[in-house]
Amino acid sequence: MNNKRVVAREGLILLGVVIAGLAVYFIARHLNNAYLIQHQDAKLKVMQNMEYCLVGYTPYIRLMSLGLNIAIFGYPVIAVIRFVLWAVKALKAK
Repeated sequence: MNNKRVVAREGLILLGVVIAGLAVYFIARHLNNAYLIQHQDAKLKVMQNMEYCLVGYTPYIRLMSLGLNIAIFGYPVIAVIRFVLWAVKALKAK
């Protein structure tokens, strides 16, 4: 296969995974901010009791974490899986 095509394909996979992860993060962040606007009193109460905290609705906080994990670790995980599949295929071939 042409080296430029391989690089282009890998670049597009990397870009797609990072964009997907960041999209999940920013959508969850937007939903969390909307939740906090609706529950302003609870936010102020929590902020008064803690010096620093990550305030928000737990499912949205988890989605934000998931989005960042996808953006950071998604491509390396895909690359390892693809390498293992390629290695098994190469070792089976005679």
